[in-house]
Amino acid sequence: MIRQILRTLVRRLRWQIGFTIVEVLIVIVVTAILVTIVVVSYNGVQQHAVNVARLDDVGKVEGILELYAKQHNGLYPVTTNNSVADWKSIDVYSDASCFSGSAQTDWIPGMSSLPQSTPNTGTQVGVGGTPGCYLYASNGKDYVLSEWNMLSTPSTATSYYRRLGFRPFQTATSTQFYTCNDNVVGGKSGGSYDITQDYYKHSYTISNITSCDETPPAGA
Repeated sequence: MIRQILRTLVRRLRWQIGFTIVEVLIVIVVTAILVTIVVVSYNGVQQHAVNVARLDDVGKVEGILELYAKQHNGLYPVTTNNSVADWKSIDVYSDASCFSGSAQTDWIPGMSSLPQSTPNTGTQVGVGGTPGCYLYASNGKDYVLSEWNMLSTPSTATSYYRRLGFRPFQTATSTQFYTCNDNVVGGKSGGSYDITQDYYKHSYTISNITSCDETPPAGA
C-alpha cells in the first residue's frame, strides 16, 4: 500500500510542476512511517544480536567453571564461606562495568579475560529501569552465575531460565545475595504475576543448585 502511494506521487511529480499541500503532507507522513518501521526493525535485530552474544558468553564462562572444578577436586572459585542455601550475607562478585557489588574485572576469583557487561540504556534497560551485569557467587560447592537483569525483553524459552538468582539492585552500594524462587523478584506481587517485573526471565542464569523450588507462579 505504501509503495503504491509513493509510486503514484512520483509519477505525478514527473508530469506536474509541483505538489499540492495535501500531497506534500502525505509524503511527509509516509516517510515518517517508513523511517519508524526501519528504526524499530533495526533496534530489534541489534538487540537480538546482543542477547545471542550474551548467551554465548555465559555458556563459555560455564565451561570455564566446570573445567576449574575438574582441576580442583570438584570445587568452584569461592566468594563466601557461607554454606547455607539462600545465602543472605555475601558480597556477590560483579563485573567491572556493574554499578553495584564488587565491580571488578575478575568477577570470578582467579579468572581473567572474563566478559564485561555493556549495560542497557534508554528503553533497553531491565526490570525496574536498572541496567544489569554479570554476577557470580559460590561457597565452593554450590554456585550461581548470571547475566542478571540484562535482558530488556523477557526470555520465555531458554535452558538458561532458572527461578533462582539475585535480589534486585536497590542502590549502588546495596549488598547482593542469592535468592531462590522469590515471589517479588519473580514477578509476583499482590497475588498477580507480571512478566515485565520477573527478574528471572530478564536474565540468563546457570547454577548447579538443585534444591531450589523451580515451580513458577501461575502465568509464568
